[in-house]
Amino acid sequence: MRKRLGGFGGTSLVPAAQMMFRRVLRTLLAWLVPLGASALVAVFGTRDPADLPYFAHAARTLLSSRWANTFADPSLQVGPLQLVVVGVCDRIGGLGFMAYALEIGLAALLVLVVGRLLQGRPHRAAFQALAGLAAVMLGVTAEAYSYGHPAQVAVPLLWVLAALDARDGRTIRSGAWLGLSAGLELWGVLGAPVLLLAPVFRRAFGGFAAQVVVTGALYLPFVLGGDFRMFDYRWKVEGWTLVRFIVAAGSDFPWELRLVQGAAALIVGGALALALRRTERAVWTVPLGIVAVRVLLDPTLYSWYWLGLETLALVGAVELVTSLRTPLQRHAPAAAAASTLRRG
Repeated sequence: MRKRLGGFGGTSLVPAAQMMFRRVLRTLLAWLVPLGASALVAVFGTRDPADLPYFAHAARTLLSSRWANTFADPSLQVGPLQLVVVGVCDRIGGLGFMAYALEIGLAALLVLVVGRLLQGRPHRAAFQALAGLAAVMLGVTAEAYSYGHPAQVAVPLLWVLAALDARDGRTIRSGAWLGLSAGLELWGVLGAPVLLLAPVFRRAFGGFAAQVVVTGALYLPFVLGGDFRMFDYRWKVEGWTLVRFIVAAGSDFPWELRLVQGAAALIVGGALALALRRTERAVWTVPLGIVAVRVLLDPTLYSWYWLGLETLALVGAVELVTSLRTPLQRHAPAAAAASTLRRG
């Protein structure tokens, strides 16, 4: 009787249920472990933020009846989307809540991106957890909060998402990711070369259009309806930067030179996209090249600018390690069969 029931399939459901439970558990741990670690760091290991109080003040203007004049101060160089996030966190629980929200949110975004990047590869959940933990342990999430510039981590990660969608032919969604990244900080527009990873070049035009529409929707209300002075700001060239070999240290670095810097980043990103578009590496190599050029040609080279490079280097390292494991595992059955034949 037992044998008949087993043959009918009664007991065969148990292994299937166990496999499903393990899969769900691995997925949960891939998220909960790094997010829990980032929450602990937010409690015990985070310094007081540098620029976030200033951004919170600007966010109060944004969320008031005087919203149109949010960017009347030229020194405000972050986008409206970042101000909305900061403003909402400030209203909920001030800087204390902001530490939790930003650090956990950045860890979650990294886990999401690594999960998309490693789709179909073995041990994906384990590498998601490791990548998230590495970002927390290396201080990437904590410093993004302490410096007050979470966009330095979020923008490159959104570019990787955009690159993955562009490679899969979803260029409209890719362009939307790029537009949202520009809403965090305006240099997010430099991610445009990832659209060249689309399987058909003409589909990239739809992505460019989506990027322009989303970016315009976020900034034009302030440009048309208020006193928008973001482009009046001038940086000072610091003596420790590479730019000092071109522009004398202490000189002004206006937005006109920012356009030259951005053009160089776009050229390098476009060249990388065209050269590597058939490779899996392109989805993180192109963003890495763009961020590297932007950092190397920056007139100030603030400490938080390195966070983008660190984030993309971590994403790239995970992708490389898992890509090396794949061919090894592919050859494992053949090696085992050869070993069996030798023993025979």
